[in-house]
Amino acid sequence: MIENNKIVIVDDEEELRELVADVLGRDNFKVIKCADTDEGYKRILKSKPDLAILDVKMPQIGGIELCRLLRSDPVTKNMPVIMLTVESTETDKVIGLGVGADDYITKPFSNKELVARVRALLRRTARKDVSNCIKSDGLLMNLDARTVIINSKEIKLRPKEFDLLHMFLLKPNIVLSRDFILENVFEYNVAVTTRTIDTHIKNLRQALGSWADKIITIFGRGFKFVPNVRKK
Repeated sequence: MIENNKIVIVDDEEELRELVADVLGRDNFKVIKCADTDEGYKRILKSKPDLAILDVKMPQIGGIELCRLLRSDPVTKNMPVIMLTVESTETDKVIGLGVGADDYITKPFSNKELVARVRALLRRTARKDVSNCIKSDGLLMNLDARTVIINSKEIKLRPKEFDLLHMFLLKPNIVLSRDFILENVFEYNVAVTTRTIDTHIKNLRQALGSWADKIITIFGRGFKFVPNVRKK
């Protein structure tokens, strides 16, 4: 669990601000609530949060213009931003992402979706601060180029297979449940089932060749990546 990250929620609806603060607070996030964009901009500059959640439609300048301001300020230009809207059309989404928003959630949303999106965005941001390469027993993963080389030979992985392998490399010798994989790799995509996860694991093993046996199925619990296991 990501704990004690500071998050600013800027929304003119008090009920929604309280909901976001309550849901994220239960997951040990520290939440600062702001009722309008003027207050939100001042609090963001003062508190330097780890992430901001901005409603698109608000009095004063609105969430999209606030996002534009944040991206133009050297202090906040790299801060993760999630936009909220009540609309399901693509217009606001395209505009929001165009000014630098990192993610987008349409209201109403589930508590689980909110937490999963926040965690996922914070994880992606944190990865930018660490080395862009991971090495393990003849394997080299380049996170920027999204390439994997095993024993001097590059292997081809689909995007989710790459993400799965990355997750396993970060958590060796730990049993990872399907729910954990669903949250951390697929971000609670409603179209993803446990059978889909099993298929991705199967494809990853096939692509890994001699490394396939390092991903062990723990029946009834999930999967474990064991770096020192070698194919017989």
